[in-house]
Amino acid sequence: MAYTQEVAAEELKDTAPTKFTSVDPEEVRKTVELIDQALKDKPVLDKVKQKVKYAKKNWPDKLKEFQQKEEKLGDRNSYPKTDPDATFMKMKEDHIRNGQLKPGYNTQISTNNQIITHYSIHQNPTDTHTLIPHLQSFENEYGFMPSEVTTDVGYGSEENYDFLERNKVGAFVKYTYFDKEQHQKESAKGIFHIDN
Repeated sequence: MAYTQEVAAEELKDTAPTKFTSVDPEEVRKTVELIDQALKDKPVLDKVKQKVKYAKKNWPDKLKEFQQKEEKLGDRNSYPKTDPDATFMKMKEDHIRNGQLKPGYNTQISTNNQIITHYSIHQNPTDTHTLIPHLQSFENEYGFMPSEVTTDVGYGSEENYDFLERNKVGAFVKYTYFDKEQHQKESAKGIFHIDN
């Protein structure tokens, strides 16, 4: 009985030299080394010693690798190994039609009287999040915001509407459910209903 109480007291004792909030490869290495030292003279299962040996050998390096990949990832949710600046996106021209994701960029183009006046390239696959950076790069290039913007429904979001209003840009941007609401009114109540 004395032996079990001694082991319990040893386990409950805080032996870690410092507590860390952020995970650092060197701190992981030190912690695994402490665990290894604590188990050296104890009768433990070989499986436990194997796990500690594996952790000692692999965890710090894997953590460093994950941190590098997370830094490269930035605000995106994916990136391909072949082109780390690209993002995996569904392409409109998917010949196999299986919804496969491919590395790509989201290119935005501004036109005036059918002449390209500005372009920008984005890592974000959705148009909703590209309108503001595109218009900001337009302003940086020309020194002013466009007076009017016409886009399709893919750019409709409260954040975009707010940005356009604050910058006094005339907006012709459909909101997401505009077409659906128009068709619901006509079909539910009939074309001659007072609401239509």
